[in-house]
Amino acid sequence: MFKRSKLDKVLKQIKKSRNNYFSGELNNIVFLDFDGVLNLDINNYTGNFKAKEPIENLNKFCLENEFKIVVISSWRKSLNYMEILYESGLDRKIEILGATETLEKDRETEVIDYLEKHQNINKFIILDDGNFYELKKYQIQTVFEKGFDNKKYQEAIELIKTMKY
Repeated sequence: MFKRSKLDKVLKQIKKSRNNYFSGELNNIVFLDFDGVLNLDINNYTGNFKAKEPIENLNKFCLENEFKIVVISSWRKSLNYMEILYESGLDRKIEILGATETLEKDRETEVIDYLEKHQNINKFIILDDGNFYELKKYQIQTVFEKGFDNKKYQEAIELIKTMKY
């Protein structure tokens, strides 16, 4: 119940901030997991994602729809996630805003915490193969073996077309 009321409060704050935002930039954000989205090799813990379709779809999605990236992957805790993304083929025109804080809680709570602290948001989606509950309607849930494939890319396009909060 706590997360639900906090999420509702945060989304109302974002909407109010967006309506009253006169200067600066509103961001469209992809909250990005690595494993099961870009990394399809269960034994790869060092980067250089070999599957090309997921990174190509991420590039296309972000460039065509003006989305920036916030990393939610557990890789953010120990590896240089920016270097890994760019070396794996992420277009350097796509800005990586950073990563969610590690709160030692579930990933969903970390995303809600990020949203609460960063009010300059227009739209956001979550690309993750894990389960989200309160944020489920903002998630494109990938399948580990396929990642952010063409089907999931189309789902992401449809999601942002209908997004309201």
